[in-house]
Amino acid sequence: MKRTSLIITGLFSILFSVSALAQTSTTVASPLVAPVQQSVTKLKALQATGDPDFDYVFRMRLLEQGAVDMAKLEAAQGTDEATKAKAQAFVDAKTKELAELEAMQRQLRPTRPNQAYTQKQSQQIQAIILKMQPDGVPAKMTGKLDDDFNALMTEFTRDASDLSKAYMTYGNNASVKAIAQKMVAQ
Repeated sequence: MKRTSLIITGLFSILFSVSALAQTSTTVASPLVAPVQQSVTKLKALQATGDPDFDYVFRMRLLEQGAVDMAKLEAAQGTDEATKAKAQAFVDAKTKELAELEAMQRQLRPTRPNQAYTQKQSQQIQAIILKMQPDGVPAKMTGKLDDDFNALMTEFTRDASDLSKAYMTYGNNASVKAIAQKMVAQ
């Protein structure tokens, strides 16, 4: 009986050690995750007005800012010249787009709540939040800046496209729709 108890205790100890080792060895911190997580935290805290035009512009600004900050890190610290150039081109293009979004946001005033849009957008934001939890996308980071950048850019492009498609179904502002169409086309 005593021997069986020792064996079971030993097995649990080994199992716990292997589990802890597996968890620490598969999660690699990437400096690129922090700016994305900061923008996701801001998205989470944002209170939707229900107006598709206003909410889309506000949310895309936050999402894009995180992607731009991440791309700036890649451009400055990456090792692959092609990936660094891609990151810098992204920063240049999105900086102009962010300025457009900021100007639009100053002009727009929330007017007409749309419950269907609010529900759809909330589901999409919740999916982005879940994806950026420690066991989501960050757990897939390799620690290789260039590879991590490409993986995070894929996620950003997918998220921006999804948010834009939903907006195009409910939005009315032609200028905002033009930006949303560019996002979908990327």
